[in-house]
Amino acid sequence: LEKKILLAFVYQKKIRRDYFLEEVLNINKNIETKTIESHLTRIRKKIKSIDSKINISSKSEVFFLNI
Repeated sequence: LEKKILLAFVYQKKIRRDYFLEEVLNINKNIETKTIESHLTRIRKKIKSIDSKINISSKSEVFFLNI
């Protein structure tokens, strides 16, 4: 799933939470879950461990990939 999430960021640098849930994780957007946040936390830790300049941030219901 982390690979699918990163690939989604390759094509779009700004992604809405609903898109992640429905298109990447195949979860109904109306279901209350923090799974995308959990996946992004793990991805952020891996990016940090390799001293990359890549940053994943969020504001409200939108996630951003900053290079």
